[in-house]
Amino acid sequence: MIENLNEVGSDPFSGVKYDVCICGAGVAGITIAGKLSSKLRVLLLEAGEFDYTIRSQDVYQGKITGLGYFDLTTTRLRYFGGTSNHWSGWCRPLDAYDFERKPYLSTSGWPITRSDLDPYLSEAREILDIPDTPENNILSDNDCVASTLAATGQYRSIRFWRSAPTRFGQKYRDFINQRSSLDCFLNANITDIVMTDDHSSISHLEIMDYRGNRYRVSATTYILAFGGIENPRILLNANKQNGVGVGNKKDLVGRFFADHPHHTIGSFILTDKSRRDIAANWVDTLAARRFFSPTQEMMHRDSLLNFGIRFQPNKPVLAYSFKERLKSVICDHEFTKNLVNDIRGEELTCYNNENEGILRMSTEQAPNMQSRITLGQETDKFGLRRLNINWQLSDIDLYTIRQAAIGFGEAMAKLDIGRMHVEEWIQDTVTAGSLPGIGEDEVAGHHHMCTTRMGSNPGEGVVNADQRVFGLDNLYIAGSSVFSSTGHANPTFTIVQMSLRLADHINSTLNT
Repeated sequence: MIENLNEVGSDPFSGVKYDVCICGAGVAGITIAGKLSSKLRVLLLEAGEFDYTIRSQDVYQGKITGLGYFDLTTTRLRYFGGTSNHWSGWCRPLDAYDFERKPYLSTSGWPITRSDLDPYLSEAREILDIPDTPENNILSDNDCVASTLAATGQYRSIRFWRSAPTRFGQKYRDFINQRSSLDCFLNANITDIVMTDDHSSISHLEIMDYRGNRYRVSATTYILAFGGIENPRILLNANKQNGVGVGNKKDLVGRFFADHPHHTIGSFILTDKSRRDIAANWVDTLAARRFFSPTQEMMHRDSLLNFGIRFQPNKPVLAYSFKERLKSVICDHEFTKNLVNDIRGEELTCYNNENEGILRMSTEQAPNMQSRITLGQETDKFGLRRLNINWQLSDIDLYTIRQAAIGFGEAMAKLDIGRMHVEEWIQDTVTAGSLPGIGEDEVAGHHHMCTTRMGSNPGEGVVNADQRVFGLDNLYIAGSSVFSSTGHANPTFTIVQMSLRLADHINSTLNT
């Protein structure tokens, strides 16, 4: 059953206690609702409506005080289905070593391993509508570029799956509406999380509709699934009982805010062999993309974070040789053109040819306590303080971006795959101030992670390995805010896997 809280005539929660209350009908919330046992009485609360409204989206306003970041009202969506409504569909599980501690990074590592999520691989693919033989977006593991790079032992040829993409609000609306054990209310805005007197568990939630009516919701178990930005904002705003917010005894709620830095790192030309190989196998621009990441040995050797490089060739034109194309690149830059002319003692003959492709990179962000979400002084329609995002990158983030870009260019030249022109801002020491800003490059992936991170103990994170908030016996958090670290892969697939695992844990805990 799905109802609009703005249209109910009487309090639908009066005298009712649910087994599970899920707050947020996005990817995580809907996945959990679908996986929970039909023996449980479940409540799913969504703050928005079925479709986008300015009234609901306005709640997401906030300030950016750190590195330049996206407008907070556009980087996420506040209506049924959440950010799956503008998700692009790229899917990939995290690498196994993303869960492991890096010896050169003290705050790295998860209290779980990828083997804890692997049992949910097939089910997650089904939920995300990834076919058994998905488009892999790589021509072949045996093509010239991929096989040559893989043979070095430094790079892995990796694959991404593509979802349609799945719009959770559309796909699961009928299921939620027809499931007798599940109640869903739209326009249900959480205004407070109230703990018991001894602060050991959650007593109830206070919510409001847009008419100003207030309600009290009671359940045995509560799950916050608002997303990587809103989860900490709600917890920090629930501070009437202790002044610091729910789950925030160690001042970790909102800390470690992370995204995946995304940058165009250069363009390239290909050697004759590489161009012929790509031309012979050409299907289309999307299928021609290749993806590479470093081996674990390379990361440990060079003290790098994980990263993914997107190799995007244009359709090769075979009219000019590699030497002629190289001249073209030299001619594009006055300094190199003059330098070569001086060495040769004669003018180069230049051809009007563009590059043969570009390279983009998504990098892991290291856990960083100073990168954080806090509350500002302005309030929203429901009296909750709006947020402030202070996104920060650390030295190892900047070092990884530069080393990964230059190292890949060196590998292309050494292996005679082609020649890469590294972007100017990467050629010198990369600093936070030298990074391209909003409107100049991709900047980041709109992936909001780690703000209620998972840890082995309360000093390391907000939730434990079961995603339960430390110190509270009935409050859980779902979504990418509980990631301990980011890897480089888009987070949606892992969010679904972890949501399925959390639902199984709840089913077991409540003995269904």
